[in-house]
Amino acid sequence: MAWQLSVAIVISTLVMLALYFLAFVPDECRRKKRGYTARQLINGYWPYVLLAAAVYGMMQVQFPIQRELNLFVNYDCTHYIKYIEGGMVAVFQGHAYPALTYLMTFVYLVLFSSVMVFTFLVLAYTEQMRALKLFSLAFVLNYLIAFPFYLLFPVTVTGYALPDVQPLMYELHPMIYEGITTVDPLDNCFPSLHAALVFSALLVISTTNLRKYAVFLTLAFLTIVFATLYLGVHWMTDVVAGMMLSFFTFYIAKHYGEPILIYMNNIAIRFERLIGVEETVVCTACACNIVIVPHLRSVRCPQCGAVIEHNVP
Repeated sequence: MAWQLSVAIVISTLVMLALYFLAFVPDECRRKKRGYTARQLINGYWPYVLLAAAVYGMMQVQFPIQRELNLFVNYDCTHYIKYIEGGMVAVFQGHAYPALTYLMTFVYLVLFSSVMVFTFLVLAYTEQMRALKLFSLAFVLNYLIAFPFYLLFPVTVTGYALPDVQPLMYELHPMIYEGITTVDPLDNCFPSLHAALVFSALLVISTTNLRKYAVFLTLAFLTIVFATLYLGVHWMTDVVAGMMLSFFTFYIAKHYGEPILIYMNNIAIRFERLIGVEETVVCTACACNIVIVPHLRSVRCPQCGAVIEHNVP
């Protein structure tokens, strides 16, 4: 049943992406992009997409690898979180209704995935490269910092840790339970990556001119946080820790990300040369065409010797 859940999430996410495109991509940007080839749109952006995809893949295979290599600790840290906040999170299930449970499950599984994917896509499509770099680094840092906590500080989901909280999402349908537990041991709570990643997206989008999408992300963040608490997944402490993590990673990406990006750019150049990815620039001195790889920052004209600066995304 796990694959059925994955297919349902993918299809739903694609539908949401189409709706986001119509709602949040500025008309002038869509007109500008008409006539572009897929290669033109992809060149320059693939390192960030690949990096995000690799990290997302790590998130999905984390639990299977843990299980295969038996990388589990023999203690539980849930009592520390319970000591901090007690059973306060139970208030979010004070009025639980089947319709609300289905809606919040959709929010948790589909809205979260779709806004994460669309944030990458809209930044690339609208050529907001500084913001795309910020988000890519923050995305990676969020996971890399959270990963040790998931291994060494296991905190059980509230639905299975508190008597007054029901595991609403996990008991909604066997397909959902099986699909989630294939990649999640149900103790990867602290910090909440749902909160951290969406809040990181909001922080980055707030630095751009995508105002409509920023407003939507604010509402999406609040809804996703509510869903994690209502469905019996996260503790309130997890959400606070996730927001603190996103502030930290955003600061690091903004102020110390340039050396990392330069290193990534050099790797991209080597890879593009290896697989033969090319584009053409025109020499400003003699007007001859020069074939280069997309991430090369400058090139010397083979005919006149002029150094041509290349605008690397």
